[in-house]
Amino acid sequence: MSTKSDILNLLQREPLTVVQLCEYLAVTRNAVIVQLKQLESEGMVRRSKLKPPNTVGKPPVVFEAAPGSEDVTSTAYQILLTNLLAVLKERYDADELGDVLEQTGRQLAQSAGLASRLVFNSCLRAAMAAADALGASTGAVVQEGGVMVRNFTCPVGSVVREEQCVCRAMAGFFSEATGAPAGECCLRDDRLICQYFIQRDSGLDERCAE
Repeated sequence: MSTKSDILNLLQREPLTVVQLCEYLAVTRNAVIVQLKQLESEGMVRRSKLKPPNTVGKPPVVFEAAPGSEDVTSTAYQILLTNLLAVLKERYDADELGDVLEQTGRQLAQSAGLASRLVFNSCLRAAMAAADALGASTGAVVQEGGVMVRNFTCPVGSVVREEQCVCRAMAGFFSEATGAPAGECCLRDDRLICQYFIQRDSGLDERCAE
């Protein structure tokens, strides 16, 4: 692990001072301070209100992990989602499961405050920015009848490869966020590239069938 991840791991266990971090990690004070500043700027670490006991003079600053920092090291989401979908597939047919996932995507857009009916281009930009914040890397290409949004890095790529129906959720997300019908047109033959065609007039089914 890097010094940065080591520091976060230690602070998730207990609040510590710079000196204590140096002792635990056997690195210089400057190395710890540089990483602490970066962690602070990312909202992963904060200065604690605790004061070390038996301190003479000005007490040293105590650092602690900030709320939400525990999510950074979690790797269970995709494994949990894959197994959840496996259970749901046993209980629902393909159409029912697709409807559930689409509604989940719409709920995601609503929770992000994107379910407004403003100018289409503004809504699309906001939706793409929200997707990028989740780990996507989106781009948009205007095509006949609408806009194709391409996602070059999928935040749940390993799940999508196992369960293609997951793409229905993101289609629902873009549909809710833009107020226009959206369908998934993902490319899975080689490197996974998720695509969502957002309809502006007609031709959704034809475009996604290409």
